[in-house]
Amino acid sequence: MRQRLEVTVLGSFAARWSDGEQIALNSRKAQLLIAYLAAEGTVSRDALANLLWGDRPEQRARHNVRQTLSKIRRTFGPIIAAAGADVLLDPQRCVVDVTEFLRLAEKKDTKSLQACLNLYGGDLLEGTLPKEAECQDWLRMARDRLRRLACEVLDQHVQQLMAAGEHEQALGAINRRLQMDPACEPAHRDLMAVLAAMGRRSDAIRQYQVCVDALERELGVGPSAETRALLAQLRASDSEAGAEDTSGSVRESAATTDKPRVAVLPFDNLSGPEDEYFVDGMTEDIITGLSRFHALQVIARSSTFVYKASSATDAEIAAALGARFLVRGSVQRVEDRVRLTLQLLDGPESLTVWGHRYDFAMADIFQTQDEITATVVATLAGRVEATELARARKASPERVEAYDYLLRGKDHHHRFTAADCGTCIDMFNHAIERDPSYAVAHAWLACGLGQAMVWELDDHAALVDRSQAAAERGLELDENESECHRILAQVHLTRGNLTRSLKHQERALFLNPNDDRSICSMGEILCFLGRHKEAESWVRKSMSLNPYHPQRYWTHLARALFHQGRFSEALETLEQIGRPRRDDLAYAVATSVKLGDPDALQRSRDALRVTFPDFDAEAFVASLPYARAADRDAVRDALAGAEL
Repeated sequence: MRQRLEVTVLGSFAARWSDGEQIALNSRKAQLLIAYLAAEGTVSRDALANLLWGDRPEQRARHNVRQTLSKIRRTFGPIIAAAGADVLLDPQRCVVDVTEFLRLAEKKDTKSLQACLNLYGGDLLEGTLPKEAECQDWLRMARDRLRRLACEVLDQHVQQLMAAGEHEQALGAINRRLQMDPACEPAHRDLMAVLAAMGRRSDAIRQYQVCVDALERELGVGPSAETRALLAQLRASDSEAGAEDTSGSVRESAATTDKPRVAVLPFDNLSGPEDEYFVDGMTEDIITGLSRFHALQVIARSSTFVYKASSATDAEIAAALGARFLVRGSVQRVEDRVRLTLQLLDGPESLTVWGHRYDFAMADIFQTQDEITATVVATLAGRVEATELARARKASPERVEAYDYLLRGKDHHHRFTAADCGTCIDMFNHAIERDPSYAVAHAWLACGLGQAMVWELDDHAALVDRSQAAAERGLELDENESECHRILAQVHLTRGNLTRSLKHQERALFLNPNDDRSICSMGEILCFLGRHKEAESWVRKSMSLNPYHPQRYWTHLARALFHQGRFSEALETLEQIGRPRRDDLAYAVATSVKLGDPDALQRSRDALRVTFPDFDAEAFVASLPYARAADRDAVRDALAGAEL
C-alpha cells in the first residue's frame, strides 16, 4: 500500500501524499463528497445522490455517484471503503483534517486543543458554492457547526493559557477568536484582561472602544455591564499607577491617527421597497469587507446608517464621523437587470476620488452580489491607498509618521528599480523606527528585502533570512496580519518549500479574502505546484478585482498559460508588460520557441541579451521553485532551443 493520503477541506481543498507530493482533484462534486464523508462519517449512496444530485432523476443521480466514486479511486486509490449500501473513508489509507479536528476537539488538554486549532484553516471548502439547494443547506450548517466548535475550543484554550500565565500565547489565541467573531464580547474582555496583566493598561482601555465599535457594527448593541465594570476597574488601576502606560502611545498614533478613516454611507435605493434588503445588505457587506484591510479604519454601520436619507453635505458627514473618505452608492433594478453605481469621495475636500458603474443580471443574484462586493472592496482599498500616497508625497519631512513612511516605501517598491528598492527598505525601516510594533511595516520590510534578492543588493541567503525574520516579527506582533502571511508565503516559495508557502498563503486569504495580491500569489504558488488551470483562474480573479494591478500579474498569468500549452495567449500576455523583468523576457523566449515563431523569438532573444547580457539559462531554470520536474524541464528545453 502506498503512503497515506492527507486531505485538507478546512479552507481550500488540497490533497497530498504523506511524503508531501501534491495531487490535484479538480472535480467540485468529488471534493464535496470527500468533505461530506469526512464530516458525517458512514453514509449511504442514496444520501450522496440526494445531496449532490438532488435535482436529477433518481437513476441518473445514482449513476453520478458511481462515476464520482470511481474518479476518486482513480485519482487517489481505494481511500473510500464500502459497507453494504454505505460508503466511508478508509482511515488506514486517508486522513482528512476535519476528521482529526473533530477528534481533537473532544480532548481537554492544552496540547490537543492547540493541535485542534492548528487544523482549522478556514470554513469547510471555503469559496465553494454548490448549485444544489440541499447541498447548500448542508454546507452552510456544517460550516456553522465547525466554526462554533472552533470558537468553543479557542475559548477553552484561552482560559487554559490565561490560567497558566502564558500571556503572549493567550493574546494570539484571543485575536484569532475575534477574527472569527468580531462581536464576541467575552473575548474582548479576555483581551482587555490579558493586556492589563502584561502591563499594557492603555492598550487594554483602547480595546474597550474596539469592543464598542464591533458590537455596534455587528449587533447594533452596546457593551454589557460586566464589560463596563472591567473598563472602570482598568481606569481606576491606571489612575492609581500615577500615569498612563506609554508603551502603546506610538502604536496608537499609527493605528488611530495615520490610518485613513472610511465611512460607507447607506446606498440609495432607486427601485422599490422590496429591494431595500438587497441595498442595505450590499452596504453592510462592503463595510465588513473593508474592515478586513488592517490599513483602514472603517466606521461602524450603526454610525453611518444614521445618515440614511440624510440631507447633510458630504463635508458635514465627514466632519461628524471623523472620516477622510466617504463611499456613496445607488442601486437600481429594471426588469431582470441591476445597476450599482459607486463613488469614493474625499469628504473634507468634497472631491470624487473614484467612481464606477456595475451592471449585472438578477439571475444568481447572491453569487453576483458576492463577486461585486469583492471587486468593490479590493478596488476601494487600492484607491484609498493611492490617494493617501499622493498626500504623503506632499507631507513635509517633520510631519512624516509611520504610516506615511510605509506608503512612501510601497511607492518606491512598486517602481521596481535597484535604487528604488534600496529606498523602499530605508522607508520601511523608518516606519518601524517610528512605531516598532507596526506589524505591517515589518511585513513590507520583508517584501522589500525579497525584491533586493532580484537586484542582488546583498548576499542572497542573507536576504532570505532577513526577509523571513522581518515577516515573522510582524506575526509576533499580530498573528492575524494577512500581509505577514502573504510575505512568508513568498519567502518559503523562494526557499522552494511549497508546502509551507501554500499554508501561509491559505492563511492570508482566510484573513483577507478580497486582497487581490494574495489571490494572485495563490495563483503563482499553484502554478509552481503544477496546478496550472487553477492557477490561471486565481490570477484572472485577482486581475478582475484590481483593474490597476501591478505588471507582475501578467507574468503569473503567462506562466500558467505556458504550461497549459497555450503559447500564443502566453506571448500576448507577456507583451502587456511595459517594463519586462528577467523572468518575463526568459518566458517570452521560451514561449516563442514553443510557438515556433522565428520573428517573436528574435525579438525576445535580443531583448533578453541586451537587458541581461550575463543571463544563464541553466541557473535561471534551477532557481524556479517547481514541484514537478516535468514543468522545469519544459522551460529548460524551450530555452535550450533558443540557443542563447
